[in-house]
Amino acid sequence: MVGGKRKLRKKRYVAAIIITFVIFVLGFILGAATSERKIFEIEQLSRQQDADFSSLQFQFSYLESVPREQSCVVLSRTLESNLKTLGPSLKKLEGYEASSDTTNPDYILLKRKYTVANLRYWLLAEKSKQLCGTDAVSVLYFYEKGCQQCNDEGYILEQLKQRLGDSLLVFPIDASIDEPVIDILRAQYKIYGFPSLVIDGKTYANYMPMKEILAEICPKYKEGNGVCGG
Repeated sequence: MVGGKRKLRKKRYVAAIIITFVIFVLGFILGAATSERKIFEIEQLSRQQDADFSSLQFQFSYLESVPREQSCVVLSRTLESNLKTLGPSLKKLEGYEASSDTTNPDYILLKRKYTVANLRYWLLAEKSKQLCGTDAVSVLYFYEKGCQQCNDEGYILEQLKQRLGDSLLVFPIDASIDEPVIDILRAQYKIYGFPSLVIDGKTYANYMPMKEILAEICPKYKEGNGVCGG
Protein backbone atom coordinates (compact mmCIF):
# COMPACT_ATOMS: atom_id res chain seq x y z
CA MET A 1 0.00 0.00 0.00
CA VAL A 2 2.83 2.33 0.99
CA GLY A 3 4.73 1.39 -2.16
CA GLY A 4 1.67 2.20 -4.26
CA LYS A 5 1.37 5.65 -2.71
CA ARG A 6 5.05 6.33 -3.38
CA LYS A 7 4.63 5.33 -7.02
CA LEU A 8 1.59 7.59 -7.31
CA ARG A 9 3.48 10.53 -5.81
CA LYS A 10 6.40 9.86 -8.13
CA LYS A 11 4.09 9.85 -11.15
CA ARG A 12 2.50 13.11 -10.04
CA TYR A 13 5.93 14.64 -9.49
CA VAL A 14 7.09 13.58 -12.97
CA ALA A 15 3.83 14.80 -14.50
CA ALA A 16 4.24 18.19 -12.78
CA ILE A 17 7.79 18.50 -14.15
CA ILE A 18 6.63 17.63 -17.67
CA ILE A 19 3.74 20.12 -17.52
CA THR A 20 6.05 22.85 -16.21
CA PHE A 21 8.53 22.15 -19.01
CA VAL A 22 5.81 22.21 -21.68
CA ILE A 23 4.45 25.52 -20.34
CA PHE A 24 7.97 26.98 -20.34
CA VAL A 25 8.63 25.89 -23.94
CA LEU A 26 5.24 27.17 -25.14
CA GLY A 27 5.84 30.49 -23.37
CA PHE A 28 9.27 30.81 -24.97
CA ILE A 29 7.89 30.05 -28.44
CA LEU A 30 4.98 32.46 -27.99
CA GLY A 31 7.29 35.18 -26.71
CA ALA A 32 9.64 34.75 -29.66
CA ALA A 33 6.74 34.82 -32.12
CA THR A 34 5.31 37.96 -30.51
CA SER A 35 8.71 39.64 -30.61
CA GLU A 36 9.15 38.79 -34.29
CA ARG A 37 5.68 40.14 -35.07
CA LYS A 38 6.41 43.43 -33.32
CA ILE A 39 9.74 43.76 -35.12
CA PHE A 40 7.96 43.14 -38.43
CA GLU A 41 5.31 45.78 -37.68
CA ILE A 42 7.92 48.39 -36.73
CA GLU A 43 9.98 47.54 -39.80
CA GLN A 44 6.93 48.10 -42.01
CA LEU A 45 6.40 51.51 -40.42
CA SER A 46 10.07 52.31 -40.92
CA ARG A 47 9.83 51.49 -44.62
CA GLN A 48 6.72 53.64 -44.90
CA GLN A 49 8.61 56.51 -43.27
CA ASP A 50 11.50 56.15 -45.73
CA ALA A 51 9.09 56.25 -48.67
CA ASP A 52 7.20 59.23 -47.23
CA PHE A 53 10.39 61.15 -46.60
CA SER A 54 11.77 60.48 -50.10
CA SER A 55 8.47 61.72 -51.52
CA LEU A 56 8.57 64.80 -49.29
CA GLN A 57 12.13 65.61 -50.37
CA PHE A 58 11.11 65.44 -54.03
CA GLN A 59 8.06 67.62 -53.37
CA PHE A 60 10.25 70.13 -51.59
CA SER A 61 12.71 70.26 -54.51
CA TYR A 62 9.86 70.69 -56.97
CA LEU A 63 8.12 73.38 -54.96
CA GLU A 64 11.32 75.45 -54.91
CA SER A 65 10.78 75.99 -58.64
CA VAL A 66 7.30 77.52 -58.27
CA PRO A 67 6.29 80.89 -56.71
CA ARG A 68 6.90 80.95 -52.96
CA GLU A 69 3.30 81.82 -52.12
CA GLN A 70 2.10 78.60 -53.74
CA SER A 71 4.97 76.40 -52.59
CA CYS A 72 4.72 77.44 -48.93
CA VAL A 73 1.03 76.54 -48.66
CA VAL A 74 1.57 73.12 -50.20
CA LEU A 75 4.79 72.49 -48.28
CA SER A 76 3.17 73.35 -44.96
CA ARG A 77 0.28 70.96 -45.53
CA THR A 78 2.56 68.17 -46.80
CA LEU A 79 4.98 68.51 -43.91
CA GLU A 80 2.16 68.43 -41.35
CA SER A 81 0.72 65.30 -42.96
CA ASN A 82 4.06 63.50 -42.96
CA LEU A 83 4.90 64.47 -39.40
CA LYS A 84 1.79 62.66 -38.24
CA THR A 85 3.34 59.35 -39.36
CA LEU A 86 5.98 59.68 -36.65
CA GLY A 87 3.44 59.39 -33.82
CA PRO A 88 2.29 55.82 -34.56
CA SER A 89 5.91 54.74 -35.02
CA LEU A 90 6.88 56.08 -31.62
CA LYS A 91 3.89 54.36 -29.98
CA LYS A 92 4.93 51.07 -31.57
CA LEU A 93 8.48 51.48 -30.32
CA GLU A 94 7.33 52.41 -26.83
CA GLY A 95 5.08 49.36 -26.77
CA TYR A 96 8.00 47.17 -27.78
CA GLU A 97 10.21 48.69 -25.08
CA ALA A 98 7.60 47.98 -22.43
CA SER A 99 7.17 44.30 -23.27
CA SER A 100 10.25 43.02 -25.11
CA ASP A 101 14.02 42.72 -25.19
CA THR A 102 15.38 46.12 -26.19
CA THR A 103 18.85 44.64 -26.69
CA ASN A 104 17.56 42.89 -29.80
CA PRO A 105 19.80 44.05 -32.71
CA ASP A 106 16.77 44.41 -35.00
CA TYR A 107 15.04 46.65 -32.48
CA ILE A 108 18.16 48.79 -32.00
CA LEU A 109 18.51 49.25 -35.76
CA LEU A 110 14.86 50.25 -36.10
CA LYS A 111 15.12 52.73 -33.22
CA ARG A 112 18.14 54.30 -34.93
CA LYS A 113 16.18 54.57 -38.19
CA TYR A 114 13.26 56.17 -36.36
CA THR A 115 15.59 58.69 -34.72
CA VAL A 116 17.22 59.65 -38.01
CA ALA A 117 13.81 59.97 -39.70
CA ASN A 118 12.65 62.18 -36.84
CA LEU A 119 15.65 64.48 -37.24
CA ARG A 120 15.28 64.67 -41.00
CA TYR A 121 11.72 65.91 -40.54
CA TRP A 122 13.01 68.39 -37.96
CA LEU A 123 15.49 69.80 -40.49
CA LEU A 124 12.77 70.12 -43.13
CA ALA A 125 10.49 71.82 -40.62
CA GLU A 126 13.25 74.31 -39.82
CA LYS A 127 13.83 74.95 -43.51
CA SER A 128 10.11 75.49 -44.01
CA LYS A 129 10.09 78.05 -41.19
CA GLN A 130 13.04 79.90 -42.69
CA LEU A 131 11.69 79.99 -46.24
CA CYS A 132 7.99 80.42 -45.52
CA GLY A 133 7.88 81.98 -42.08
CA THR A 134 5.73 79.15 -40.75
CA ASP A 135 4.17 80.12 -37.42
CA ALA A 136 5.31 77.05 -35.48
CA VAL A 137 7.70 76.26 -32.64
CA SER A 138 10.05 73.30 -32.83
CA VAL A 139 11.12 71.35 -29.73
CA LEU A 140 13.86 68.75 -29.61
CA TYR A 141 13.13 66.61 -26.55
CA PHE A 142 16.15 64.66 -25.23
CA TYR A 143 15.41 61.84 -22.82
CA GLU A 144 16.84 58.51 -21.66
CA LYS A 145 15.49 55.24 -20.33
CA GLY A 146 14.83 54.88 -16.62
CA CYS A 147 14.37 58.63 -16.12
CA GLN A 148 11.11 59.33 -14.25
CA GLN A 149 11.26 63.07 -14.87
CA CYS A 150 11.69 62.29 -18.58
CA ASN A 151 8.37 60.43 -18.46
CA ASP A 152 6.77 63.42 -16.75
CA GLU A 153 8.22 65.82 -19.32
CA GLY A 154 7.06 63.63 -22.17
CA TYR A 155 3.53 63.64 -20.77
CA ILE A 156 3.53 67.46 -20.55
CA LEU A 157 4.77 67.78 -24.14
CA GLU A 158 2.10 65.36 -25.30
CA GLN A 159 -0.57 67.46 -23.58
CA LEU A 160 0.78 70.66 -25.13
CA LYS A 161 0.89 69.03 -28.54
CA GLN A 162 -2.76 68.08 -28.23
CA ARG A 163 -3.67 71.64 -27.29
CA LEU A 164 -1.46 73.51 -29.77
CA GLY A 165 -1.74 71.06 -32.67
CA ASP A 166 0.44 71.68 -35.72
CA SER A 167 1.81 74.93 -34.31
CA LEU A 168 3.97 72.89 -31.92
CA LEU A 169 6.41 70.40 -33.46
CA VAL A 170 7.91 67.97 -30.93
CA PHE A 171 10.77 65.67 -31.90
CA PRO A 172 11.65 63.10 -29.18
CA ILE A 173 15.30 61.96 -29.13
CA ASP A 174 16.22 58.86 -27.09
CA ALA A 175 19.80 59.58 -25.98
CA SER A 176 20.17 55.94 -24.89
CA ILE A 177 20.50 54.92 -28.54
CA ASP A 178 24.02 54.60 -29.93
CA GLU A 179 23.56 56.92 -32.90
CA PRO A 180 26.38 59.33 -33.96
CA VAL A 181 24.01 62.15 -34.95
CA ILE A 182 22.68 62.23 -31.36
CA ASP A 183 26.23 62.79 -30.07
CA ILE A 184 26.65 65.66 -32.54
CA LEU A 185 23.41 67.32 -31.41
CA ARG A 186 24.24 66.83 -27.73
CA ALA A 187 27.61 68.53 -28.27
CA GLN A 188 26.07 71.34 -30.31
CA TYR A 189 23.29 72.11 -27.84
CA LYS A 190 25.28 71.22 -24.70
CA ILE A 191 22.98 68.43 -23.53
CA TYR A 192 24.49 67.00 -20.33
CA GLY A 193 21.43 65.80 -18.40
CA PHE A 194 17.91 64.55 -18.96
CA PRO A 195 15.32 65.62 -19.67
CA SER A 196 16.52 68.55 -21.77
CA LEU A 197 14.61 70.64 -24.30
CA VAL A 198 15.89 72.61 -27.27
CA ILE A 199 13.23 75.20 -28.16
CA ASP A 200 13.88 76.93 -31.46
CA GLY A 201 17.61 76.40 -31.04
CA LYS A 202 17.93 77.36 -27.36
CA THR A 203 18.73 74.71 -24.72
CA TYR A 204 16.74 74.34 -21.50
CA ALA A 205 18.36 71.84 -19.14
CA ASN A 206 16.44 69.73 -16.65
CA TYR A 207 12.72 69.20 -16.17
CA MET A 208 10.39 72.08 -17.11
CA PRO A 209 6.77 72.24 -15.89
CA MET A 210 4.07 73.19 -18.38
CA LYS A 211 3.86 76.78 -17.17
CA GLU A 212 7.57 77.37 -17.84
CA ILE A 213 7.41 75.77 -21.30
CA LEU A 214 4.45 77.96 -22.23
CA ALA A 215 6.35 81.02 -21.00
CA GLU A 216 9.12 80.20 -23.47
CA ILE A 217 7.12 79.17 -26.53
CA CYS A 218 4.17 81.57 -26.43
CA PRO A 219 6.18 84.73 -27.20
CA LYS A 220 7.56 83.00 -30.31
CA TYR A 221 4.18 82.81 -32.03
CA LYS A 222 3.29 85.58 -34.46
CA GLU A 223 -0.40 85.15 -33.85
CA GLY A 224 -2.29 84.37 -30.67
CA ASN A 225 -4.03 81.08 -30.00
CA GLY A 226 -6.38 79.60 -27.46
CA VAL A 227 -3.54 78.32 -25.29
CA CYS A 228 -1.22 81.34 -25.28
CA GLY A 229 -3.95 83.94 -25.60
CA GLY A 230 -4.00 86.87 -27.94
